[in-house]
Amino acid sequence: MNLKPTLLFFCLIFSLQISSQRKELDSLSKEVVAYNFLSSEKKRDTSYINLLNKYVVANYYVSNDTIHHYASKSLELSKELQYHQGQIESLISLGFYESEMGNYKEAVSHAEKALEKALEINSFKHKIVCYSNLATIYHYAGNIKNCVEASLKGIRIGEDRLNKTREELLYLSLMYENLGLTYGMQREYKKALDFLFKAKKINEETESKLAQAQTLSNIASYQLETQEYESGLENIEKSIPIFDELGYKDWLAFAFKVKGQLYAETNKYEEALDIYMQSLGIYEIVEDKREKTSLLNEIAKTYCDLQEYDLAKMYAEEALTGAKELNSFKDIKECSETLYEVAKETLDFENALYFHEQFKSYNDSIFNHENTKSVAAHEAQMSFISMENELRLESEKQLNKQRLFIYLSSGGVIILLTILFFTQRSRKVERKLNGLLANKNHDLKKREQELQELNETKNKFFSIIAHDLRTPIGSLNSLIDLLKDNQISPKDFMQFAPKLSEQVKSISFTLNNLLVWGQAQMKGANSRPTKNDLNIICNDTLKLLKESADKKKILIKNRIPSKATVFADLDHVQLVFRNIISNAIKFTPESGLIEVFATEFEKHWQVEIKDSGVGMSKKAIDAILSDKTQFNSTYGTNDEKGTGLGLNLCKEMIKKNNGKLWIESFLGKGTSFYFTLPKP
Repeated sequence: MNLKPTLLFFCLIFSLQISSQRKELDSLSKEVVAYNFLSSEKKRDTSYINLLNKYVVANYYVSNDTIHHYASKSLELSKELQYHQGQIESLISLGFYESEMGNYKEAVSHAEKALEKALEINSFKHKIVCYSNLATIYHYAGNIKNCVEASLKGIRIGEDRLNKTREELLYLSLMYENLGLTYGMQREYKKALDFLFKAKKINEETESKLAQAQTLSNIASYQLETQEYESGLENIEKSIPIFDELGYKDWLAFAFKVKGQLYAETNKYEEALDIYMQSLGIYEIVEDKREKTSLLNEIAKTYCDLQEYDLAKMYAEEALTGAKELNSFKDIKECSETLYEVAKETLDFENALYFHEQFKSYNDSIFNHENTKSVAAHEAQMSFISMENELRLESEKQLNKQRLFIYLSSGGVIILLTILFFTQRSRKVERKLNGLLANKNHDLKKREQELQELNETKNKFFSIIAHDLRTPIGSLNSLIDLLKDNQISPKDFMQFAPKLSEQVKSISFTLNNLLVWGQAQMKGANSRPTKNDLNIICNDTLKLLKESADKKKILIKNRIPSKATVFADLDHVQLVFRNIISNAIKFTPESGLIEVFATEFEKHWQVEIKDSGVGMSKKAIDAILSDKTQFNSTYGTNDEKGTGLGLNLCKEMIKKNNGKLWIESFLGKGTSFYFTLPKP
């Protein structure tokens, strides 16, 4: 089960002054209404502005319209009174609103204005709040480089602050939290957890219940990804009562979702659904479309695991609608994957192919985008470190000049040599940093080349599939149209039936390989080994391929001894037999011979599928057995056409079942395919 890490807007730190936002919402609302009856002159004071900003924060994830209305009003009054704190807090809230609406350009603009004002008044609290807020919005806007830089600057401000108060420690905790979530979204879960555990340590020192619960729930969400399910459940169970007690419904819904995911990952599907439904009930009254969309897809996947495909389809389709409204590529990709699984299990191959193609399209886009973002994050770190070293070097140079003047005037030759030593060491550090940057550029070029090769392979494969499916389907469609329009008689139509049957079987064989390949691309073709008899599998395969062999008068002999038992995935082994024997029929001339042998060894069985066909060159064998995916198709002895996908699947399936595959062949003398499978 592939889950995505969840990045939530951490409650803005100035809201920590409010002990429990949700519980005080009604009280704040009454105060705001009471102020509205006062004259305009009496409302022109900072107390009213502070009240408006508190009321806005209390409406986070409750009412976006309320946030926009009162934050705009607060900003207008703050500008009139030149009240800097009011301007900063109202700009942060407006940035939050625009981000929730998906207007990231406007959100970044508000956040940058807030930071500019905080730097102007040089307020430690507001500077670190603004850097945190800006980092979060930059993340949603996809600007990972600026996101990491903003987080690192905020952390540096917090770490350099001496004798920090409890509130200031919480500011630093917030920055660690945000940076951890950013790395989590890049799937660098170890780095993410390192920063989150730093935040957790600070939260424990400050005894902040809310901050502890928020950090614990985020830690649990990434322990889900690192498969630390027991620790994840322990952390999420600690956070849920705190959110419930303090009335933070949005965080409570998120915590329930993470708990449900942990149950689902440990195959406790019924318990997971119960938890998911509690979370969904909260999201019906809390405005958080991102998390609700993700939750609906998790529910759909759980129903799919329970084989309740109608319910799985219903929730997945609702999730897909929400994902498209948010224009969230990642959610669209995950919902498409779920709908593909449902369609495949219900034998709806048309929709299975459609959702698989949609999944691949978004997966490729996200893969390229995430690689770009990951590189950007590393570049941001290197840039920040380089900038700090440049500042440090410049500072050292200035200091060295001053010392040089003093010591030269007093004849301090030894001190001069010391200064030169430090200058040389600084240059050495600079050269080392340049070397690190050069290595990063080399890695980036290498990853770009790998991505290009993967895209070329995918494009070539789909081109082959499209061409090979179009011709037989077009022929079938044309004949049906002729029969429907009475241009040919049913009797004439039946003359084409054998050929049509052969084409339909070929399409079915190709589609089956395609679906297996698609599943392998998305989930890695997980093996579910059981005890299986090779002799029985071979006989079943020969029955399926008898018609193709009889057509070319090819004799196939099963020489596998009875009770040749292996421990492997039945579907995978059947696919290997079917593809290799079908390939042997394709390249064996009429009246040829195909034999299937099995030899017992101490820990495994070795299978040989030998034909008297045209054989292969060493170059062709090397291409098939190479690590790269090949789609090289050759016409058979009777002009049979294939996609080249079958042997790629065989290679992968044998590897997944702890076996080996190799080929021996001589041109004009035939080919032997060998593979091994472990004993029970």
